[in-house]
Amino acid sequence: MPTSAPPKDNPVTAGGWFPVVAGCFLGLALVKFGNPVILDVGVLYPPLKNLDEVVSEPWPVNWGYGLMVLLAVGGWFAARRPAGVPPWVLWMPAAWLAWLCLSAAQTVDAGLTRLTMPHFAACVACFYLGLFAVGTRESGLRMLRAGLVAGLLAVLVAGMRQHHGGFESNLRFFRENEATGWTNVPPEQVRQLESTKLLICKADGTPTINPAMEHKLTSVRIFGTLVYPNALAGVILLLLPLAVVAVRDWTLRLSNVARGVLIGSVAYLGVACLYWSGSKAGWLVALAVGVVALLRLPFPRAAKVGLVAALLVGGSAGLVFKYRDYFSRGAKSAVARFDYWEAAWSNSVRRPVLGSGPGTFYSIYKTSKRPESEMARLAHNDYLQQASDSGWPALAAFAALVLGTLGVLWPKCAADDVRFAAWLGLAAWAMQAFVEFGLYIPASGWTLFLLLGALWSDCTRNGFDTPTPAR
Repeated sequence: MPTSAPPKDNPVTAGGWFPVVAGCFLGLALVKFGNPVILDVGVLYPPLKNLDEVVSEPWPVNWGYGLMVLLAVGGWFAARRPAGVPPWVLWMPAAWLAWLCLSAAQTVDAGLTRLTMPHFAACVACFYLGLFAVGTRESGLRMLRAGLVAGLLAVLVAGMRQHHGGFESNLRFFRENEATGWTNVPPEQVRQLESTKLLICKADGTPTINPAMEHKLTSVRIFGTLVYPNALAGVILLLLPLAVVAVRDWTLRLSNVARGVLIGSVAYLGVACLYWSGSKAGWLVALAVGVVALLRLPFPRAAKVGLVAALLVGGSAGLVFKYRDYFSRGAKSAVARFDYWEAAWSNSVRRPVLGSGPGTFYSIYKTSKRPESEMARLAHNDYLQQASDSGWPALAAFAALVLGTLGVLWPKCAADDVRFAAWLGLAAWAMQAFVEFGLYIPASGWTLFLLLGALWSDCTRNGFDTPTPAR
């Protein structure tokens, strides 16, 4: 018996506006909340004093929590129960957060845990907002893209400016004025630079550039609006597939030439910034997801094999050539990660049930690291840090939510361009999480969880509705 098509959402009365608002919130987070939550302390990031600082500087994460509350209120009115979502998906994020709360009750460092727990609560809130108020809307996942793409482009433009002279001009400013004793700079500007820790005082009381900032400016690695280059790589991996497909969809009415230029420009900007970030792991992950994307193309088998081979050979050769000096020096950052992972593993074995408390890897590592090892505040492995900080049950819940989503939803995403792009970005994030700490960065963690929730309800809406053919 034929059935009538479900009525279309009215954008105003049915909450169809919410995905757009949620996308704008995440786009803002990409630009303003790119620092790990455990660094959001007054000593490192003092309060913003004027409009110029509000525009140019990162925002305190508490501002993000305030915006999150407003977003949650809007999501409450726009929410609808998702159809067909497995029960374990509905309770797994809440169970993960509940276990983190148990772990927090016996933390070894209450200060770090107080900084971390609100962020994890915000991550779970983002998941449920995506599940109940974004993916349940007709075209909700597509409507979410506008703000995300705008935020990603802002991040990439910042990175391009850093690559094309931004670092050099800033470094020249500091060195020239230090040579003149800062006499040519207004005192209030010097005080502002000191308050933001760009300048520190030497033993004689005269200001000098912060060595950490000087290292960033002398490095050729860009970081955009994120805390450091590998975090930039993680955001690019997460969102570039979705951005390329979005631009393709938005330019359907343009000529083939104009459309190709716009799509190619976005893809080039993302890949170039990934390359300029100098992230070795990010480049390897990009090769992996590139292979998956190529295998999906409607090309003959021989053509796919040739494209995949060319990508792997060219990408691997480029990696070896660009970082030959890095490998010849012993790959120190890779070796350092093994130190972090060893400490996290040992702690997880000593405290397998509740761990040492959310966000406390820094407290554990500083007491157990070898004298010659580098200091680190995070384990550079989101999965292993879950086990170390909050026990193996926390790791199981987090891995089930992220990796389980990828495994279960793959058949539902493979034939639809937008779903596939979202799935591909999530898969890239999940791979990079084995060597980085994107979970602890609001710009990355909040986006991850909201996309996970939105993808679940988008795939199950109307009983896994018929996908759009790949184009």
